[in-house]
Amino acid sequence: MNFFLNLFDTSDFPQRWYCGEWSAGHGWLHILSDVGIWAAYFAIPGLLAYFLSQRKDIPFRRVFLLFVAFIMLCGLTHLMDAIIFWWPAYRLSGLLKLSTAIVSWGTVVALIYHIPEVLRLRSPEELEREIEARKQAEQALRESNDILEQRVQERVAQLDRANAEIKERDARWRRFVSSNIIGVGLADADGSWLEVNGELLRMLRCSDEEWQKEGLRWYDMTPPEYLPRDVEGIETADKEGACPAYEKEYIAKDGTRVPITLGYTPVEDRPGQYICFVLDQSRLKETEQALKQSQAEFFQLADAIPQMAWMTRADGYVDWFNHRWYEYTGLSQETCLGWNWKECIEPEDLPQVQAAWEKSIATGQRLDIVAQIRGADGVVRPFLTRALPLKNEDGQIVRWFGTNTDISEQQQIQEELRTVAAQLSDADRKKDEFLATLAHELRNPLAPIRMGLELMKMAGDDPELLDETRETMERQTKQLITLVDDLLDVSRVTRGKLNLRKADVKISDVIQSAVETAQPLIEDSEHTLEVVIDSDITIHADPHRLAQVVSNLLNNAAKYTPDGGKITLWVEQPSANQVAIHVRDTGIGIPADMIDCIFTIFTQVDRSMERSFAGLGIGLTLVKSLVEMHGGTISVTSQGQGQGSEFTATLPVREEDQPTQNQDLPIESFSLKKGKHKVLVVDDNKAAAEMLSKVVKMLGNTVETAEDGQQAIEVAQRFRPEIILMDLGMPKMNGYEAARHIRQQDWGKDVLLIALTGWGQQEDRDRTKDAGFDHHLVKPAEPSELQRIINQGRQT
Repeated sequence: MNFFLNLFDTSDFPQRWYCGEWSAGHGWLHILSDVGIWAAYFAIPGLLAYFLSQRKDIPFRRVFLLFVAFIMLCGLTHLMDAIIFWWPAYRLSGLLKLSTAIVSWGTVVALIYHIPEVLRLRSPEELEREIEARKQAEQALRESNDILEQRVQERVAQLDRANAEIKERDARWRRFVSSNIIGVGLADADGSWLEVNGELLRMLRCSDEEWQKEGLRWYDMTPPEYLPRDVEGIETADKEGACPAYEKEYIAKDGTRVPITLGYTPVEDRPGQYICFVLDQSRLKETEQALKQSQAEFFQLADAIPQMAWMTRADGYVDWFNHRWYEYTGLSQETCLGWNWKECIEPEDLPQVQAAWEKSIATGQRLDIVAQIRGADGVVRPFLTRALPLKNEDGQIVRWFGTNTDISEQQQIQEELRTVAAQLSDADRKKDEFLATLAHELRNPLAPIRMGLELMKMAGDDPELLDETRETMERQTKQLITLVDDLLDVSRVTRGKLNLRKADVKISDVIQSAVETAQPLIEDSEHTLEVVIDSDITIHADPHRLAQVVSNLLNNAAKYTPDGGKITLWVEQPSANQVAIHVRDTGIGIPADMIDCIFTIFTQVDRSMERSFAGLGIGLTLVKSLVEMHGGTISVTSQGQGQGSEFTATLPVREEDQPTQNQDLPIESFSLKKGKHKVLVVDDNKAAAEMLSKVVKMLGNTVETAEDGQQAIEVAQRFRPEIILMDLGMPKMNGYEAARHIRQQDWGKDVLLIALTGWGQQEDRDRTKDAGFDHHLVKPAEPSELQRIINQGRQT
């Protein structure tokens, strides 16, 4: 029962092409032969059936029918032998052969049964003797005459039928020849074509007119190397009744070579003549050539890709690797084919890889796995291994194509991305801590300022309390400004926008400026400060930024040293071209695990809430950046927590070839004399404009205000001020546009334009200068600085 259920199942058998080493010629020889036999075996029963239909009186009809079935089944077996080359239905083929055997033996049995009957039939001689005997009698003579006449008529009828059959056969043959499905011709052994159809003429690039006029000789159109095969084929046809098809070439009329498949059979009643069947193989050869070219291009492309590539049979047997595989593994082709590739897989990965590969082969699913593959250099690298099944038209897997892609760099990048993510997370955490600390640090100076305002309201006429409160508020305001300046400086350094104004400066002047800046905080904490300078060295540096470095180190020491501690500042010259500035304290010290990150932004040793001056964690970052911008280095040492710390900034004494950037211009003479001036204050912040105008009035000037650039132009055109203090970021028209417009007016060419803004970077100063401003002040401006600029007036 299973046999008939699986009758059309071909999965257990390979196609006949893959059984043994079939060449295309041998395969097609068998295929065409089997197809030809099948066609003949189906034609013969057709003719017998036609004959039986015409002769209803033929005896032994069952024998003829058995012959018909037997011949047709024989033809089917030959047809199946040809089909099996593509469709291996061996069960169906076996069933057909069994049926053929059964019918064959049925025919044998029928012949055995009917032969005695046939032998008992009278022969024509016996009938003639009987007729001759009857001639002796008149009645027998008349009867004999009637019989003879009847037989003559029958013979005439038979002759007519035979002639009709011959005509029908001839018509069928003519139709077949003229159909031009394949080339058909009648040739003789001497090398001439006696008859040809249109398809054969087309192959030979010969017109019908040329054929009729000049004729054709197959001997002349055959290349010499094929003539021996033609002679052998003629001998085979004469001996065996047909010559099996074989491949050769004809030389066409235009000289081109035409690949063909040729088969022929001798004509029975015409010795030396042969019916030839010629199949044009030009397209097949072109297809084969294109296939070979495509395969060559594929293998060339596969060798050019950076991945290792390979192909296997349907069962997973590797039969091809590209050059990249051999280059990487260092192995030869003989040692890699088949299943030997497993030697290159790391033993710990091999079971997983093999199991995944076997699963893909069994299920037809793509392979996708990462495995460690050892190279010729002994280094093991991770590879992404992928394989895809290649299927035929029936959906059956015929091959697999796979690649191995080196993902070492990708894994390294992923690891780096994880590291960056961790760093970003840490930076985000530090940012949150910084914002919380910033809020705390901003509130510290704002609280005494706010309380100072209340005290000034309640002090009345107590001058001592007012002076003391005012000093505290000024000190806290300076601390707030310093905090903002440090933030801006860190931002400039981070974006590479901070420029140094270098000059020759004495180190003692730098130290003095720094100590004056840090002195209030040191005194508030009751620290002892000791300053030692071996020699007054002159260096080429930005005095303001270098003083900022030292003051930040002093402030840092003061903040992280318990009250009543000691801070030591000394300068030495370790070499002729270097100067070292040391700041040592007796503070809380630095743990060993924080030494390497102490200069990282937002880093603080102690973030406890009990610290009075925790800071933002940006001071040391700014110090390191400023020292390095001067071409120096900074380091820190500490014996641990509670042991204090020592910071050392080492700077070059002088850089001969380094140009000085952005040096301040010398002050030139001024045309505006001191005294009472007309001043216009422009700011969109009404409170700021009102306070500034009051300060300017108290300095002895006449003042008017405006809220934006457009209003400033209108007021200035009426008021004609000598001095304009103007904000930059305002609605309707900003300060830059307003300044340009004022400078274009006759009355505005000599006006002293002062930019008063919160933007204080060098590019901001350059921009205000280009817009026509004479000075650039950063909010909040000191009244003394404002008075100095007003008194100086505009440069001539």
